[in-house]
Amino acid sequence: MTDREVVLRVDGLVKEFAPAGRFVRRGTPGTRAVDDVSFELRRGETLGLVGESGCGKTTTARCVVRLLRPTAGRVDFRGHDLATMGRRRLRGVRQDIQMVFQDPYASLDPRLTVHEIIAEPLRIFGRYRGGAGPRRVRELLDLVGLEAGHENRYPHEFSGGQRQRVGIARALALDPRLVVLDEPVSALDVSIQAQVINLLQDLQEELDLTYLFIAHDLDVVRHISDRIAVMRRGRIVETGEPEQIFDHPADPYTQELLMAKPITDPTQRGRRA
Repeated sequence: MTDREVVLRVDGLVKEFAPAGRFVRRGTPGTRAVDDVSFELRRGETLGLVGESGCGKTTTARCVVRLLRPTAGRVDFRGHDLATMGRRRLRGVRQDIQMVFQDPYASLDPRLTVHEIIAEPLRIFGRYRGGAGPRRVRELLDLVGLEAGHENRYPHEFSGGQRQRVGIARALALDPRLVVLDEPVSALDVSIQAQVINLLQDLQEELDLTYLFIAHDLDVVRHISDRIAVMRRGRIVETGEPEQIFDHPADPYTQELLMAKPITDPTQRGRRA
């Protein structure tokens, strides 16, 4: 893995939100949601970003794909600094970096059919022409395990797992190099989670994708990730391979995070500190 090209390098990323409200005093400091975050991702790799709710994982993801403009730092994607890039140049890069959102019920437009949802990015970038467009939509549906006959249905006609597959198909429509996955299975049943995780791994191997995988479920992250970064209060406190993080955690917060995992075996409950 180390000899592969670096697809994404984040250096000193900071995102600060200004105080909001009618009665905020002048000079009131903002909230620093992401504070000096640095990491890199190589082609074909999965980096798992974990931490408790509110630690800055999703804000980091949104800064990486430039849904939010960073306050400071660099987001170097294949030689382009997304943090400072203008709209016109950013539009060209967006084909290579896509995002799958957490809630499959909220991330799909209920007024559009599945065909229209998947075709939308193709239309925006002028890649839906003639018979090639509909054919590409059907290919994507097949790629994520859905039937071509589903393309004329609406999101409300699908289960949560099927909707997330539609979201994945939409993200893959433009053949991206990097996919940011923001807790893509947290809203799904456990049995469906395993199916979607296996699908993501198969797609990564088949299409040579690079993943930034954000989650709070430690077992899911351990299963899918090549490396794991642990985040606390806007900062990354520890990075390493799954075996290192789970078997020999160095940072006290990582140790606390692992100790907070639910114990499924009733006979083992109450035995740990």
